[in-house]
Amino acid sequence: MALNDMALAEKLTRRRARGSILLGIFFLGTLATSLDVDFPSDRPQAFKLAAWLVWAAALLFLLAVGGGLFRGKSVRALMNDETTIDNRRRAMTAGFWATVVSAFALYAITFYEPISGREAIRLLLSAAVGASIIRFGILEQRSLGHG
Repeated sequence: MALNDMALAEKLTRRRARGSILLGIFFLGTLATSLDVDFPSDRPQAFKLAAWLVWAAALLFLLAVGGGLFRGKSVRALMNDETTIDNRRRAMTAGFWATVVSAFALYAITFYEPISGREAIRLLLSAAVGASIIRFGILEQRSLGHG
């Protein structure tokens, strides 16, 4: 492996760690702007829901793959070392627990406020994706010595 590959992998890993945290925060923040949209009755509402779905899928893809797709095999291998694989596993565990806690909260809320199945699914998926990607970024920052 070339020294250039190692430097590039480190740079991309640092960028991925920072970006994961920021993207997760923005993802959860923008959810609040579209909570009132349950069924898209017009084009802007449909766009909001479609954008949320695409963004959730993109963040899950980033978490699953780890980035570096358009880089060489050696750079991808350096970016997805054992520590990163463990961080990814731990992040997915955090997403699972965020979903469980959210499910309990939603169950309790339904005694006071009706929640549609579509709303519940969006909230649960958002909790899973947001918690996973933020936790992944935090763990990556720590493993890089920045947290």
